[in-house]
Amino acid sequence: MENLPNIDLLKKILENYMFNVDGAAAVAICDRDGFIIASESKMKDEQNTDLVIGAISAFLDIYIDRIKSEYQTQNNFFNITSMADRKFAYCSMGPHSILTTIADPNTPDIELRVFSEHIAGKIELLLEGYDDISIEIPEIIKVLSKTRWGKLPKGTFTSKLILTGDYQVGKTSLIKRFVENNFVDDYISTIGVEISKKTIVLGEETTLNFVIWDIGGQNLAMTPYRKRFYEGASGAFIVVDRTRPNNFVSIDNWYDDIKKSVPSNIPLVIVGNKSDLKDELISSEEDIKDISKQHGFHYILTSAKSGENVNEAFLYIAYRFIEKV
Repeated sequence: MENLPNIDLLKKILENYMFNVDGAAAVAICDRDGFIIASESKMKDEQNTDLVIGAISAFLDIYIDRIKSEYQTQNNFFNITSMADRKFAYCSMGPHSILTTIADPNTPDIELRVFSEHIAGKIELLLEGYDDISIEIPEIIKVLSKTRWGKLPKGTFTSKLILTGDYQVGKTSLIKRFVENNFVDDYISTIGVEISKKTIVLGEETTLNFVIWDIGGQNLAMTPYRKRFYEGASGAFIVVDRTRPNNFVSIDNWYDDIKKSVPSNIPLVIVGNKSDLKDELISSEEDIKDISKQHGFHYILTSAKSGENVNEAFLYIAYRFIEKV
């Protein structure tokens, strides 16, 4: 970790976390050795705060060796340890930090997981020096966290996700960021379709094989063949470049194309990409939110360059797919 952490931003994102998770009593960010970098508690008086943070420290002292041994080669993990009067959840979405939460025992596991993974991802970006990211929690995360499920189904499942959108909106870059956690500035247009795969672990006994179809947006000659590309999809993105005009027209055109071949009840998300280009943005969040509401879609704002909200977009489709299994 080359950059000193911005403690004020870290504390703000922890405050947002606790505001949205009613059952969260306290949260802390620690490094991989268990040293606490930042923390927040709903108990604002100093004595109670010290007690809660002390409880987190004691938990980390007990479990840090176990975390290191079980997850030493993994950047991403999530686990919950339940006790009589509280839950301890720990989550990591990168090499620098572990997010630890003390929660009420009645707090749903899925709510803790969805918010923890999102917040832990933001923390990693902040620790890597990306100060110019949104610390607000996307609506899509709040919706997903409130889904009332039983236990995740056991087994290995396969889901086909299609990414559509005009050329050079960043579809390939989003996939590369999700699959390889990498970003390349050089651009080569996708001709026709490219297929990528990634396996994600949603639970101890639940694994999802993502088959991701990158649908080329440039070659008009391929338009008659897209129906075959869409068939069998269990989720879809319509990706737009927020620095371009006429995104509403693009969304309408791609949706008209998709719905000819795909059932209307699959989850479809509008992905507003290139959100890191703050000075060049033409489409505001409100613009994208409005057109999403018109169609009954969800939306999320991403940056393939920094990785902001990229995992969240794909994980939303993953959880929605598993919900229907």
